[in-house]
Amino acid sequence: MKMVGNSSKAIIQCAVALLALSIIAPHAAAQKTGRKRAPAPKAQPRTETPQVPEEETKKLAEAASQSRANLLNASSAYRESLEKLIELQRQDESRAVELVEKRKGLLDLGVIAKRELEESERTLTEARSKIAETQKQLADIDNLVAEVNAAEELAKAPAETPGVYRSAGLLVRYVGATRWALSDFSKVDAFFRLKFSKPLPVSAIGQTETHNRLGFDHREAIDVAVHPDSVEGRELINYLASQGISFIAIRGAIAGSATGAHIHIGLPSKRIAAH
Repeated sequence: MKMVGNSSKAIIQCAVALLALSIIAPHAAAQKTGRKRAPAPKAQPRTETPQVPEEETKKLAEAASQSRANLLNASSAYRESLEKLIELQRQDESRAVELVEKRKGLLDLGVIAKRELEESERTLTEARSKIAETQKQLADIDNLVAEVNAAEELAKAPAETPGVYRSAGLLVRYVGATRWALSDFSKVDAFFRLKFSKPLPVSAIGQTETHNRLGFDHREAIDVAVHPDSVEGRELINYLASQGISFIAIRGAIAGSATGAHIHIGLPSKRIAAH
């Protein structure tokens, strides 16, 4: 019986030793590798992959196309309102002409005073002045539409190098090395007067009401109402190129039509950024 008791005691001591070893061994291993396990790294927030240049270019092209569509729609609506206005103005002109003719006859008969005829003549002059202003605004719209279409063509073409002269389709394009400013207008006008014995036929100088209404920056540009393929147009183009002055000569808003044909002196007009 004593031997059995000693054996039981030995078994218990062996079990205790194994239990202690199972507790101590992992702890010792942890101490050997650095006492504490390093915390798992936190997951980094995901970042969007930057857009490739082709995607960005496509987005810009779509935005430019949409901007062009909006501008053309606005131009069409504005033109429609001006055409209605000019109809009313021509009716006023017709009434003014009739009144002038009537009063001339009455003055000859001695029925009215001369001042009444002069008053009706002033009314006629004002009516015709309003018509001329509206016609100018219509021409400004045609020029602007032509420039917008030209800008679209230019956007598709490779970047221009100063001094390069290019003619294609509706456009004649020249990028000059000379810095252009509106104050340089006088020397261009002087050339034209000397060559053709008349002032430069400017249709728009700097920013106009039409450019403001349609949101186009024309502050440093001049539009000249000559067709690029006319004698005057060709001479002006040659002069501008010889002086290193940038210009866009536009043969028309659409192929086969002279509507909007003009020479734009200065850098291309741009859309005014919305605030």
